[in-house]
Amino acid sequence: MRTDQLLVMVKNLRSEAGHSLSVAQGVNQVDTLKYLLARTQEELWTAFVWPDLVIRADTQMSPGQYLYNFPATLSYDMIRETWASGASSGSWDTLDFGIDEDKIVPGTGTNTNRADPVQLWDIEGSQFRVWPTPDSNGSWVRFKGNKALAPLIADTDVSTLDATVIVLFAAAELLARAKAEDAAGKMQKAQRHLQKLLANKISAKMKVATLGGGSPDRRLRSDVIRIGDGS
Repeated sequence: MRTDQLLVMVKNLRSEAGHSLSVAQGVNQVDTLKYLLARTQEELWTAFVWPDLVIRADTQMSPGQYLYNFPATLSYDMIRETWASGASSGSWDTLDFGIDEDKIVPGTGTNTNRADPVQLWDIEGSQFRVWPTPDSNGSWVRFKGNKALAPLIADTDVSTLDATVIVLFAAAELLARAKAEDAAGKMQKAQRHLQKLLANKISAKMKVATLGGGSPDRRLRSDVIRIGDGS
């Protein structure tokens, strides 16, 4: 990925959106453009697993315990995939997000079942919950997600994601707001660049990750990318 400073990204965004590059003429728009670039980066970061940013963290299950702290390196909003492995197994199975109320005992709040391996997970306060309650030592839950975004506020701040893809999606949104004729073309260019970025890293597996799910199944196609299109 080619990152860049926010100051340069603002200039490039003006060019892509057909705005004047004159500092004097564009001074009133600077804060808006900075916000748009930062928000676009956050949306892209949330929507996809970025191979250059991937981190993993494992939590070992304990018998009788169904509430656990999140790993220090992965907060809830950073998680894109979740997996589980048995104590004596070297294989990992996807762990689905969401524990329905019928799996929680009324009054006590404990799980209805105790068994291995865990099959579901959910968020509970500042911790995560698993179901069923682990029955023995040695099983694991693995979280996979994106490294946290660095701040993108000051002119010298550097983007965490590819600067060009952020600028193109932001420009497409600006053009769509203005009902410009080339808005659709700019969006297509942004989508193609995103596909190329992820395809270079994931080969034919280009999958869209959804927060807290197991292994997502939607393929990365232009008709499912909806970042910064103004819709």
